[in-house]
Amino acid sequence: MARLDSVWDALAFDAPWKSRQEKENARDALERFLRWHTDERDIRGSTTAASEHDFDVTLDAGPHQIRIRGTMDRVQRDDQGRAYVVDFKTGKQKPTGPDVEHHPQLAVYQLAVRQGALDDAFDGRTPDTAGAQLVHLRLGAPRKEGGDALPAVQTQPPPDDTWIGGLLAEAAGRVLDERFTPTTGTHCTHCAFRASCSAQPEGRQIIE
Repeated sequence: MARLDSVWDALAFDAPWKSRQEKENARDALERFLRWHTDERDIRGSTTAASEHDFDVTLDAGPHQIRIRGTMDRVQRDDQGRAYVVDFKTGKQKPTGPDVEHHPQLAVYQLAVRQGALDDAFDGRTPDTAGAQLVHLRLGAPRKEGGDALPAVQTQPPPDDTWIGGLLAEAAGRVLDERFTPTTGTHCTHCAFRASCSAQPEGRQIIE
């Protein structure tokens, strides 16, 4: 909290009240993280295997090979020696329950683990995946899961390679063919480009 106080005044906000509001949100997020960190160790018996872990793997996706480089926020090792990836979110939105099961980012992380992305953090072996989590630090958990003092947590089980492989193959095909047609979905409700998107009626009026 002292570190937060020391850097906060260097951040720019439109009004003093906005600065105060966002600082309170940041403090709440930090407190949720600390409680989650403690509970995660106590409840699951897990240990932290890596944080801000860089990886670089090549994945098979249909007829294509895709090189994926990125950073995993945090990786936990459970009491069975399996890995699960944690991705911290600080936004105000979260996906629906069904969407989490097919969340592309989490699934790609888990697929990368199976291809050796965490071998250096697991003593040179490729660990099994135990799932992956979105931890929403800005959003409080439901009452039955601890209430507002804890972050909302959404878990994805180990994915079927078929659907995530197909999704990567489709993405690679679109890039290679230069097909960048927008697709509508729940993300449209908070997209900043809706008014100029060709997939939306108001956007088509501007573009066409």
